[in-house]
Amino acid sequence: MTTSEYNMADTPRELYEQLPDWNWKWLMALGALMVLGGVVAFLNPFIASLTVELVAGFAFGLVGAMQLWLAVTARAQAMGDRWLTGALGVLLLLLAVSLLVNPLAGLVTLTIMVAVLFAMMGVMRMVMAWRVRPREGWGWMMASGVLSVALAVLIVLALPDVALGILGLFLGLDLTFSGIATIMVSWHIRQRQA
Repeated sequence: MTTSEYNMADTPRELYEQLPDWNWKWLMALGALMVLGGVVAFLNPFIASLTVELVAGFAFGLVGAMQLWLAVTARAQAMGDRWLTGALGVLLLLLAVSLLVNPLAGLVTLTIMVAVLFAMMGVMRMVMAWRVRPREGWGWMMASGVLSVALAVLIVLALPDVALGILGLFLGLDLTFSGIATIMVSWHIRQRQA
C-alpha cells in the first residue's frame, strides 16, 4: 500500500479491529478498580511499598526456583552453563528470602535497585540524545535523561527514609495512569459499538 492509498482516518478502526472482543463495561470496571487502587496507594504509600516488596519477593522466588529447575533438567547445556544457571537461581532465591524475611531492609534494597535503574535509563537516554544531537527533539531526550539521573540521586540521598514510601507512590502512579488508559480504551470501544 502506498502512502497516497493510506487513509489516516482508518487508523482507529484498524486498531479497534485488532483489539480482542472485550466488553467495554468490564474494561471500564477494571480501569475504575485500578484508579481506586492507585488512590489507596497514594493514601498509604508505606503499605503499598510493602505490597510491592512482597510481590517482588515472591516473583524473585519463583524465577529463582525456575532457574534451579532449568539447571537440573536442561541436559543439552554445557556443565558450565548449568552451574551458572543454578548459581543465578540460588542468588534469586536468596534475594527473595531476604526480601520476605526482613521487609524493611527489603524496602531499602528495592529502592536502591529502582534508583540504579533510573540512573541507568537516564544515562542511556543522555547518550542517545548526544548521538542524535543535531536532530530535532534531542534536547527533550537529554532533559529526560538528566531528570532520571537527578531523580536517582535524590532517591539515594534521601535513603533510608524515602524507602518507606517511594515504591508505594510509584505503584500509585502506575495504577492511576494505567487505570485511566484502560477507562479511555473502554470508552473508545463503547463509542465504536454504539
